[in-house]
Amino acid sequence: MSALFGIAVIHFFALISPGPDFFFVTQSAIRQSRKHALFAALGISLSILLWSICALSGLHFLFQKVAWLQQVLMILGSIYLLYLGYLMLKSSLKKPLPLIEPKHESVPVAHASYFKLLLQGFLTNMANPKALIYFSSVFSLAISPNASLSEQSSLLLLVFVESLLWFAVVAVIFSMRKMNTYYQKFAKWIDGITGGIFISFGCLLIFNRN
Repeated sequence: MSALFGIAVIHFFALISPGPDFFFVTQSAIRQSRKHALFAALGISLSILLWSICALSGLHFLFQKVAWLQQVLMILGSIYLLYLGYLMLKSSLKKPLPLIEPKHESVPVAHASYFKLLLQGFLTNMANPKALIYFSSVFSLAISPNASLSEQSSLLLLVFVESLLWFAVVAVIFSMRKMNTYYQKFAKWIDGITGGIFISFGCLLIFNRN
């Protein structure tokens, strides 16, 4: 139990550190809707669960043996983040939308499908294979290679639920009415800054692949 608590604390601080996942959920919440952002949160959490399963399965050791595989995945991930950044920068250059009355809960933009947000959230987290190194390192501190199936299942459930709860909270907060009103006033700046952040993360993956 103490080992699980320790992982929960470490993972929580990793979650609250702003990164592509956080910015993608906030952007989905203020540009789409709360439900869209929740699907994005679910996609990210499913990706985190997959990285956790890979870590427990020893895929990290495969990356060590086949170094080029991790490099290829990181390049593909960086390209995807650069693409998302490009879309956001492109959005920031569009003609600003007219302000709407505060009683409306969402900005009148074309909504993407829920599945598309889930898939984009999943790919946003999968874009950084270094997550595998993170989970492998954290899990090695708290769980032995001979851990039972129930112990491993508890660990996976903890990481998934904690991730989903955190990003769900982010989705709810940033989909509030005041956030939407704020977004309408500063849409070009918010999209531009967020796009720049995604491009920065993409470049970081390309130039820092060690």
